[in-house]
Amino acid sequence: MNMKHIMSLIIAMMLSVGNIFSQASYVDTPVFKVGEKATYGIYFNLGFISMKAGKIHFEVGEAVVRGEDCYKLSVNGYTQGMFERFYVVRDTFTSYISKKTLQPVYYHDGKHEDSYWSYSTYLYTDNGNADSLHVNFEYIKRKGTSRTEFNISKKACDLVATCYKVRNLDVASLSRGDVAAFSLLFEDIVYELGLKFTGKETVKLKDGSKYKTSVFVPTLIKGDLFKNDEDLKIYVADDDNHYPVYVEASLKMGKAVASLESISGTKYELSGKKKK
Repeated sequence: MNMKHIMSLIIAMMLSVGNIFSQASYVDTPVFKVGEKATYGIYFNLGFISMKAGKIHFEVGEAVVRGEDCYKLSVNGYTQGMFERFYVVRDTFTSYISKKTLQPVYYHDGKHEDSYWSYSTYLYTDNGNADSLHVNFEYIKRKGTSRTEFNISKKACDLVATCYKVRNLDVASLSRGDVAAFSLLFEDIVYELGLKFTGKETVKLKDGSKYKTSVFVPTLIKGDLFKNDEDLKIYVADDDNHYPVYVEASLKMGKAVASLESISGTKYELSGKKKK
């Protein structure tokens, strides 16, 4: 397992559900609102060792960027407790998306993972093409700074923008086994991936609570982290807010889990949680 990008991996896991369905329908207005906050606990089972590794916080705010009224989408991930004897993570990711179109406007992140550190930014510009955006990408790390420009499809977004942009997906319109392609911008590469809806399921979280969920399985690019394409499952609350409640990933060295601990400020009633 490559620990250098471990928090990015967990966030990618949690955000993988928010992706582009080529023939999907969407609800008319965003299912999230300013003031929404969510916290997830991160757990690792490595062989015979099981421990809570850290937390990830999500928050929806607002800001004006380059004259555009935007949602400010903030993600903060960090390790804690005994896990920090092995590895220390302090990562932040912030994406600004247009309130009007939900297209990305600006993104920046800062990753501090043991001795590794990096900072990166995306500046998105509408280049007049109906199908693409121009991106100015800056990447700063210990070895130096690199800058590049490229165009991406308007279907592609950074990790954070991808999730919130399409939480508006009308999940009720999906049938079991539906698979769709999507594009994910990570650093300066656009990854073409897939996502399969596998049906409904009740899942038990780490705190013992149970949720009615829709379950998704991303089709990942095989590398040195996951053993198989279907080693990752995302459980999304089966209510109008469409937020992940549980994520489970089988790794070559064990298992990683993200489990919802708290959520507040949602636009709609939290009806996905089952009553005791």
